[in-house]
Amino acid sequence: NNYGGRGGSDDWGKRPGEYLDGPPSRLRKMDSRSPEGREGVSAAKSITDLSKRIEKSWEGGLILKNSLFPTKLLLTEGEAEVVDQLMQDENDKPHLKITQRLRLDQAKLDDVSKRITSSSSHAIFLALAASSGAVPLPEEGEVQSRPLRNLVSYLKQKEAAGVISLHNRETDQGGVLYAFPPCPFSMELLRRVAGNLTDEGSKDDHLVVVVVRGA
Repeated sequence: NNYGGRGGSDDWGKRPGEYLDGPPSRLRKMDSRSPEGREGVSAAKSITDLSKRIEKSWEGGLILKNSLFPTKLLLTEGEAEVVDQLMQDENDKPHLKITQRLRLDQAKLDDVSKRITSSSSHAIFLALAASSGAVPLPEEGEVQSRPLRNLVSYLKQKEAAGVISLHNRETDQGGVLYAFPPCPFSMELLRRVAGNLTDEGSKDDHLVVVVVRGA
């Protein structure tokens, strides 16, 4: 019986260090979609291509005024734990309300970069439209479901990122979520893991979401 133990069937074809980014089951799932597993991300050439190589971490609604934009977040970098710990409203629903805008000027973007580097943990996501049926509307208020591209074009027009304050009342942890429309800064964030991405700043089909833990 060769199974189990050193040299068993489970070890075949594994390079040293391959288990570093998660349990084998997750690696196998990644492997099934791209022959190089996690490394496949760096080969992505387009947003669509990248989205097929990364896992969905969150699905819910980004809310601006009276509109809910069904959104799914795919983790490109950082800690997926911030999703479970911070990304729900006070009723434990996946509804996150944009309460402020951050102008896309260099000083503000530098500040976000610093916060990513200095926070105890962060996560960067590719945000894509989810189907409207996937995200229930809040029970209170007159909120309508609208496609994510409407939010993308709104933020582009305002030359701003949407800002959401995150707070977990049970643990008193906090954080900030920034939702960037396609722009040079958001492309650079994606290129940290997918260096070959072509510039798709003209498209309105995605956001890049940054979550930093801490006030």
